[in-house]
Amino acid sequence: MKRLTLTGIALLLAIALQAQVEDDWKKAIQDSQNAAFKEFEQFQRQAHQEYEDFRRKANEDYAKFMENAWKMFEIQAAEEPPAKPKPPVPVFDDTEPDPNPNPEPGPDTRPEVTPIRIPDPIQILELSGSHSSPKLERPKPLEPIKPNTAPSSTAQNVFLYGSSFAFHLEREQTLHLDDASEKSVAKMWRQLSDSSFDPIVAECLQQRDKYNLCDWAYVKLTQQVAEKQFGEGTNEAVVMHMYLLTQSGYQMRIGRDKEDRLFLLIGSKEQIYRYQCFKKEEIRYYIIDRSFNKKEMFVYDHAFPQETSLSLALTQPKLQETLTEKRTVASSRYPEVEATVQTNSNLIAFYNDYPQSSMWNYYTKASMSDVLKESLYPTLRQAIEGKTTLQAANILLNFVQTGFKYQTDDVQFGYERPLFPDETFYYPFCDCEDRSILFSCLVRELLGLDVVLLNYPEHLATAVCFDEEVKGDYLLVGDKTYIICDPTYINARVGECAPKYKSVSPTVVVL
Repeated sequence: MKRLTLTGIALLLAIALQAQVEDDWKKAIQDSQNAAFKEFEQFQRQAHQEYEDFRRKANEDYAKFMENAWKMFEIQAAEEPPAKPKPPVPVFDDTEPDPNPNPEPGPDTRPEVTPIRIPDPIQILELSGSHSSPKLERPKPLEPIKPNTAPSSTAQNVFLYGSSFAFHLEREQTLHLDDASEKSVAKMWRQLSDSSFDPIVAECLQQRDKYNLCDWAYVKLTQQVAEKQFGEGTNEAVVMHMYLLTQSGYQMRIGRDKEDRLFLLIGSKEQIYRYQCFKKEEIRYYIIDRSFNKKEMFVYDHAFPQETSLSLALTQPKLQETLTEKRTVASSRYPEVEATVQTNSNLIAFYNDYPQSSMWNYYTKASMSDVLKESLYPTLRQAIEGKTTLQAANILLNFVQTGFKYQTDDVQFGYERPLFPDETFYYPFCDCEDRSILFSCLVRELLGLDVVLLNYPEHLATAVCFDEEVKGDYLLVGDKTYIICDPTYINARVGECAPKYKSVSPTVVVL
């Protein structure tokens, strides 16, 4: 009994000792974790302080240069889109065999025409090698800007393209420029560089990511924020707008006319039509306020660290939906291919404001809004299900050829203007450019085939690289064969080039 008691005591001591060891071990681990966490917190604070010090110094240096006399620059007149004559009416294929054909795309009963090779292209423009939408690499701020976790002001709504965005603007911090001189602008820049304005910059960047805003949409949003803070058309709003964009990583300049009005200029490597600019090396600085109409301007031309030029590559912004009226679009040869569609009128407003450029792939790869795809793609997918690639391409081609009314841009808008796919389903008319843009989008997304644009002196068409043998008029681009598909040659099938273009060498635009 005594042995059992001693054994029990020894066992209890061992258990107690083990528990103490485990407690000591847990405490050691906890102490180690706490020390590591404190060290990490200290590192974060130090790193953030270094970031802040670096950014503060960058802004202070920027303000010092801003105090110096600005240089006079000659401003180029806004360049209009190239006038491209279009056929006043589309060409019809008179060989259509049957006005009421069987909707099922069977064998072509027309006499076989010997395919011809289109003459070698005048030029090949390589715009992009990807089948996906052009990737937008958004500029990055100079350093991670701390968001406002406990905003001291009430959220205010900023409106853009029919959508509202909430911002916590500090109304009591309304600054004032004494005049439009260099020293006054530099003084306001220093005031904006104070950390109290960081939360507004952080909110702008958060809204950019949350709503998938491309560069141009972000430029317009930050303009609305600055004007909400300081008033529309004020010099103070121009300075704040520049500050928001510069801190967001964009390549900006500021200018002053002889009437002491300030203007914002944004740098881009891309050619943008209908905006005045001055050019320096490979960068054009566009004046985004179209009320400026003079030939010269005093400009503060100094680079901010890590600045990035504006890109017109497009992303679909997440705008509030206001549906357009329903519209029915149908193919004449395949009457079962009929879709009643809608799009977002707020997106149409955005496209209507979007700068026009010479980059065709921004239009062809813009895709469509989700609301348009939801009303269109089920019908088209059902129509091409179980068909060969050639049959499916003929269905899509006739849908684009015959589902829309033709009219030139000059008649419909008064100037040259390519339409994004959503716009083609919105406006009453479209021309050869718009049909080629839409058809290339459908072929890429529904058939997964490579498409090129054929830019003729007075016309735009497409050619498709099929994954099966297809007879018809063709051209060679490198080692690939592209079959002519003309969305404006009404009722023509895949492989049929309009007679007047069979001997014409086009410029091939590789998307």
